[in-house]
Amino acid sequence: MKIICLGDSFTRGFGVKKSENWISIFKHHEIQLINKGINGDTTSGMLARFYRDVVAQTPDYVLITGSINDFICGSSLATPQNNYMSMVHQAYHHQIFPIVGVAPGFLPEQVRNDWANFSDFSHVLKLHKRFHAWSKEFCTCFNLPHLDFYESFEKITKNHPIEGLYLDGLHLTPAAHRFIAKIAEKELTYILQK
Repeated sequence: MKIICLGDSFTRGFGVKKSENWISIFKHHEIQLINKGINGDTTSGMLARFYRDVVAQTPDYVLITGSINDFICGSSLATPQNNYMSMVHQAYHHQIFPIVGVAPGFLPEQVRNDWANFSDFSHVLKLHKRFHAWSKEFCTCFNLPHLDFYESFEKITKNHPIEGLYLDGLHLTPAAHRFIAKIAEKELTYILQK
């Protein structure tokens, strides 16, 4: 089973070694994950490269996880909503089964200064929370699998010191990537058994 993971720095693994990224440490004998994350990419960028990075690779599934960079750049909620809709339907058109992913939250007060001067990360987080809620409704409406890293990460890390989870308030540490890999292993196993 081949799954293309299409996304941004959450998927790519910004700030950690390739061997420490959740996709690299994901273990499942029947599932091959392929990392097509690009640091800083928006959902519009993901849509623009959808044919090359997804369709041309002929996977069984595509896991789509993005939106935070859209909000950092000032996009409204409608932009990633429209782009997810387009990518989901393009996947179906090419007989690829789509999985809707939503990245974990982050810590606006810990985002490094140069980035914080560029965008209001408290506002970005509010939009990300709204996008998370929308993604659940979208998946219910279209009967799509939802890989909810947002809620699952909060639950699994509840008793873990927060300083061990983020490199810069936004990107995850190797320890956090290990949590994400566990979530992906559990959720993807469940999704593929349905």
